[in-house]
Amino acid sequence: MYNNLNPVIVPSSSTSQSSTSSTSSTSSHATTSSHSTSSSSSSTTLVTSTKTSSTTPFTACSTIKTTATSAAATTNPRPILRTYNWNIEWVNAAPDGYERAFVGINGQWPLPVLSANIGDTIKIDIYNGLGNETTSLHFHGIHQGNTTFEDGAAMVSQCPIAPGESFVTEFVLTQSGTYWYHAHVGGQYIDGFRGPLIVRDNTVLKNYGQIDGEYTLSLTDVYHVEAPYLINYYLSANNYNGAEPVPDSALINEGQNTKFDITPGQTYMFHVVNMGAIAGQFLQFDQHNMTIIEADGVYTQPYEVSQLFVAVAQRYTVLVTALPSSCENFAIVSQFLTDMFDSSVTPAGQQPTCTAYLVYNSAAPLPAPFTLTPQPWDDTLLVPYDQQPLWDSSDVNYVYLTVDFEQNDWGSNRAAMNGLTYISQKVPTFFSALTAPAAYQQNPQIYGQVNAQVVQYGQVVEIDLNNHDTRAHPFHLHGHQFQIINRAGNEPMWPGLYSAPAAPMRRDTVVVYPGVGITLRFIANNPGVWLFHCHTEFHVEAGMTATFIEAPDVMVARKPYVPNSHRDVCDAQGIPRQGNAGGDDTNWLDLSNANTEPSQTYYGALINGPAVNPYTGGPD
Repeated sequence: MYNNLNPVIVPSSSTSQSSTSSTSSTSSHATTSSHSTSSSSSSTTLVTSTKTSSTTPFTACSTIKTTATSAAATTNPRPILRTYNWNIEWVNAAPDGYERAFVGINGQWPLPVLSANIGDTIKIDIYNGLGNETTSLHFHGIHQGNTTFEDGAAMVSQCPIAPGESFVTEFVLTQSGTYWYHAHVGGQYIDGFRGPLIVRDNTVLKNYGQIDGEYTLSLTDVYHVEAPYLINYYLSANNYNGAEPVPDSALINEGQNTKFDITPGQTYMFHVVNMGAIAGQFLQFDQHNMTIIEADGVYTQPYEVSQLFVAVAQRYTVLVTALPSSCENFAIVSQFLTDMFDSSVTPAGQQPTCTAYLVYNSAAPLPAPFTLTPQPWDDTLLVPYDQQPLWDSSDVNYVYLTVDFEQNDWGSNRAAMNGLTYISQKVPTFFSALTAPAAYQQNPQIYGQVNAQVVQYGQVVEIDLNNHDTRAHPFHLHGHQFQIINRAGNEPMWPGLYSAPAAPMRRDTVVVYPGVGITLRFIANNPGVWLFHCHTEFHVEAGMTATFIEAPDVMVARKPYVPNSHRDVCDAQGIPRQGNAGGDDTNWLDLSNANTEPSQTYYGALINGPAVNPYTGGPD
């Protein structure tokens, strides 16, 4: 069950601050873990609607005519400050029947759905209670205009948060739609530090007619082994063929057999988000079509489908209109896309599908799950509601990127963009850009091996990305949405796009098919430091990342205020906050102290690795 850890909310003009209290969880037996703390949680899957259910009684089988009880809101409430207090700690849960430790909040897992209105301010006081892991918090799809330092990517826009340290993140919601939050350090969100963020804008939703109820539906994949050990194995020389660890189970709302209460004849808005680590998923409602109205925060012209394909990190809002009869209940099935799964490491007993239910009549039996047959999918057929034309300019900045995998000198399979694997540097990239003299701000060399791409304010930037790998990659751009103007591909399941539509689809996460290319455009109107990376979490850890240094001169001129807690977490770990990638603030072109080789004993966010990797049974 998604637990709504309700924030303390005050008008945004108020200066008072309050915090929430922890919600206790049901005890469960502790599992073996290398972490120094343990907590507990019960796993429940029932999710409640944001709209009060109809009180009309169900008969055993009847046709019910429904009418709206009140007019839908067409304006937005006054913006408020939503303040949360989060203790990030370990919680035991068994979402697929196998109990293990997950990264929880205030003793709870799954993590809460955050709901807000456009214009609200989110403020979260974070305490890292994980004991042996650093952490960070990224809001996926939120552009963080003028607050690039709140983007949450460790060693990019901030320092990681060490165990026992506190951190405050605060920003205004200027976008609406379906988003999610997750740790952005060391693959930690594989271990469950992930949750939806829903931002409502009534002035937009009124364009789509009567909406009677609202649900969030997340798709995730779960591993029975904790992330640090999976990542250590994946990047080790022992993984001779470069196979990614394969998840054990598919989940809906971080569980199985989730139930959504439905009233006949009403229309429901489902916020669908794939928060998984590796697996794209197909989603289908038995005998109910879905009308897409939003993708990755971009509202669309209504587009009806019988099945969705949701790549890792993508989101959709869909409308589902209930049938007029309460005779029976209906299954919802999600299913892994298994193209990236190596059979040699696929776990025995894997559960690649998950079932949830539309419950019209609680007295009626739940149906057996149906067999889902994947259908062709092409997200470029979607049309933005505002129908913005192709972004163009007389001075387009063309950025050419390639994606490959290669083995380094000690046998690790590393991803490379333009021939270089991304390596975090000794100074977070944002702080290098913030402190560099004007003569060096726009020199990509000073940022080290982060595949820096420097772009100027106001430019139309065209990314031409060629995927030389044999597998697909869901690429995500921080700080922006992009237009999809070209994508090669000839497979029946994944049609290509060979000329820019009149109103190209925009989103922030797109699948790049194997062995082909894609062309994207964005407008450089958000000065800051933004990652562009594959959102397969193992590939992030392998270095499939580039960094856009966007208008650093404008960013510095705006004099961003870096909060004290951001400075403190760096200082507590001895991480410098000025200088080039290697920390040199005297000779900015001297990169002799920068990081150029990845660690051979890397355990992601884990600080002190074990003598033996429990995933492989061998030494680190």
